[in-house]
Amino acid sequence: MSLSDSQLEAVCHLLNDGSARVTAALDRQVSEFSTEEQKRLLYLLKKREASEVILPPSLREFHYSQIEIAFSDWSLSSVEDVDLEDACFLLASFGHPLEDMEMKKDELQGMENHLRGRLEGISKADAVVDEVVEYLHGELRFDGERGNYYDAQNSFLNRVLERRRGIPISLSALYLILAGRLGLPFHGVGMPGHFIVKYQSDEEPIFLDPFDRGKRLSVGDCAAIVRSLGYHFDMRFLQETPPRRIVERMINNLLGIYKRDGEDDRATCLLRCRELVQRV
Repeated sequence: MSLSDSQLEAVCHLLNDGSARVTAALDRQVSEFSTEEQKRLLYLLKKREASEVILPPSLREFHYSQIEIAFSDWSLSSVEDVDLEDACFLLASFGHPLEDMEMKKDELQGMENHLRGRLEGISKADAVVDEVVEYLHGELRFDGERGNYYDAQNSFLNRVLERRRGIPISLSALYLILAGRLGLPFHGVGMPGHFIVKYQSDEEPIFLDPFDRGKRLSVGDCAAIVRSLGYHFDMRFLQETPPRRIVERMINNLLGIYKRDGEDDRATCLLRCRELVQRV
């Protein structure tokens, strides 16, 4: 017989204890829960805002399996339907299984609405780009995280939105997600060692560095960045990077961090997710 919500609520309450003995005892019980019961347990923990709870290993493994299933579904989307925002929130949920990402989506909705109002009546490429940059970096103060660059939190969209800090690819993803919602022709540009965005105007593309507060870049500036990182520059580096390759690169960044820190369980899950993304 399926467990009731009150029984699962009791498990949630016990998980707040935080002791190793209680967690071990609960792990044995949770491992015997049905798939539906584990889903409901995770849902109840999210609604209790229990983000500080340490998940029992069996529930964490179940969560990882759900992330893999979701990435499998995402990777099978058609080119037209593939959604960078969905993948970014999957990665955020991977890193923060007990956070309700709907709240962050609501925050994005507010940003979209505000930016839509600011762009009303503006059509020239330079003016559109200036407005987006001023809103994200001037008003909201998004900037590159330099002091703790290799912190995994810089790769999770929920933390980028919360802290207003990120690495080049996560800040670029924010541009692209808002652009997708607003129908703006921003595209990701995955140069070797550094990720930027470009606005594809009717004339020359406008290159921006979200990690440097939306600074405009010439082709020469892009070449200088690439060469400073030890690579030979090729104009092909400035081509659009499709969403699947952006997500693959984000996963690679996290894999490097988790392998460095010896977090094998997380790395194993992400390796499987990367394989799913790479199959198309």
